[in-house]
Amino acid sequence: MEDYIKESIRIQSILDNLINEHENKEIEFKSAHGGFPGSFWETYSSFANTDGGIILFGVREKNNIFSIKPHSKEDIEKLRKIFFSSQNDKCVVSLPLLSDKDVLDIPYGDGFILAFIIPRANREQRPIYIGQDPMTGTFRRNDEGDYRCNPTVPTQMFADRESTQYKTESRILRNYTWEDIDMTSFRQFRTMFANRTPSHPWTALDDLELMRKLGGYRKDRETGTEGFTLAGMLMFGKTESITDPECAPDFMLDYREIPSDTTSTRWVDRIYPDGTWEANLFQFYRLVLPKLQSFMPKPFILKGDERQDETPAHEALREALINALVHPSYGGSTRIVILKFPNAITMSNPGVMLVSLSQYYEGGISECRNPSLQKMFGLIGKSDKAGSGVDKILKGWKSAKWRRPYIEERSLPDKVELYLPMESLISEETLTALRQKFGSIIDKLDHNRLSILSSAYIDEYVTNSSLRAQIELHPSDITKLLRELVKDNLLTPSGFGRGTIYCINQDFKLGQNVPSTNVPSTDVPSSIVPSTDQPSTQKASRKTISQQEEKMVLDFCNQWRNATEIAHQIGRNRQHTQKRIIKSLISLGILIMEFPDTPTTPKQRYKRKD
Repeated sequence: MEDYIKESIRIQSILDNLINEHENKEIEFKSAHGGFPGSFWETYSSFANTDGGIILFGVREKNNIFSIKPHSKEDIEKLRKIFFSSQNDKCVVSLPLLSDKDVLDIPYGDGFILAFIIPRANREQRPIYIGQDPMTGTFRRNDEGDYRCNPTVPTQMFADRESTQYKTESRILRNYTWEDIDMTSFRQFRTMFANRTPSHPWTALDDLELMRKLGGYRKDRETGTEGFTLAGMLMFGKTESITDPECAPDFMLDYREIPSDTTSTRWVDRIYPDGTWEANLFQFYRLVLPKLQSFMPKPFILKGDERQDETPAHEALREALINALVHPSYGGSTRIVILKFPNAITMSNPGVMLVSLSQYYEGGISECRNPSLQKMFGLIGKSDKAGSGVDKILKGWKSAKWRRPYIEERSLPDKVELYLPMESLISEETLTALRQKFGSIIDKLDHNRLSILSSAYIDEYVTNSSLRAQIELHPSDITKLLRELVKDNLLTPSGFGRGTIYCINQDFKLGQNVPSTNVPSTDVPSSIVPSTDQPSTQKASRKTISQQEEKMVLDFCNQWRNATEIAHQIGRNRQHTQKRIIKSLISLGILIMEFPDTPTTPKQRYKRKD
């Protein structure tokens, strides 16, 4: 009952601000006054296969304006009955996820709103699909809404749910021998292992037996086939052997150091398969980690009588890099990209998370797609199975007094991106810049509003999603703060509804407003102070992006290019490129879409207007 009351209050809070709230990645509104909506099951599937969400019946939308039209008690009972009957019909949906406690009747006005609280399905349940064909009935959620997955997505989900012995990494490779193993890598690994635990019984094993213990070589008990596994080859293989069609033909490791000025060069240092090293995971780890850690401060710390150069932040960075190497989906196209910016590090790997975002930040849950790779790094003292890796990353960054790292799932293609800021959340440099821009207003803002502005200044934009990892408020309260900062002319929004980004208002004039700081943001729920402003739909100003970025994009787009290609060309992440730069240039009329009638299609490409 207590959970029901809490959830009811939260949903009523959303409804109270509905006129301005709009749908987002976790909430979907449907009228249902014409009967149970067929599109419900697509959203059911997409929420379950992404990060969960809420579907609300009793909300009408027309021309991007939302209005509440509650249902009668009789209608609510009919809709509930249809839902539970359909949910248990395998011809409708593959698996029932909701029980009575997950379907709430929320009193509102003279009727009721029906709320479906859909959880993220666990790895043993995914994919959740509609109809009887997972290859065509699997949906996921992104900033634009529900989208039908291509067959590779449910295929990977099925692979993730199978037991360890059938994992992709344990696949035996045909006709692979020791000639395909880079023995320098394997010898270096043995040395590190023996130095760390000289009394370990595995140190006395011969090469083949050690490789068996590591999971790099195995025998299939059913067929009698034996040989090197995908995991063994990824960790210790030669470049040509790894990228052979039998192994992982699209395997790619890429580290780049991006300068602050990208007009003359896109990177100042790069590690990728250029023929000068064997591009396996072990060598990539050995080459990249020292480069990343060289940018980190090394304070003078004594441990006993000896200087301790490695700080918790160094340990956090090592943990983050290993996570990027042991958690990817190696079943298809595999591109692991590590980017070092002047004030941040991003780590991107293919696949989806095996735990929810909330479970990720809570820590303590160990779910690994590639346990053999995890074991290999663990034996040299660089990884564990306790689910403590996230804790190490967060605590390490906190010890350095840097902004909190956050992780995001991307789609089309699926990938996980970890963002590691290397700047203080509210540094004196940032405060000085904000005071120069906004004057004494900055000193009147509370901590949460100041944190949002600081993040928007450092990262060039913020979203509701990115702020959730930095501010311990409910998403609806973050939305309220963002709207108040827009109302006070401190931020400008770009986009509409899902995927809206917020940037520092470059056209701010001192004395034009008084900030809304009279309501403490952490003490008052969203429903008490309604916001009446609507998201801005005005065209973007050229000032929202630099002239350098504009010129680089337009020069590169002399032919059709997709957002990923543009992002790589200018040394930016895809989200920033898509939502900030490309949208701005389109609104200015100097960049055009190849498919203007379907702007969110995965096939979308862009070209400068001649």
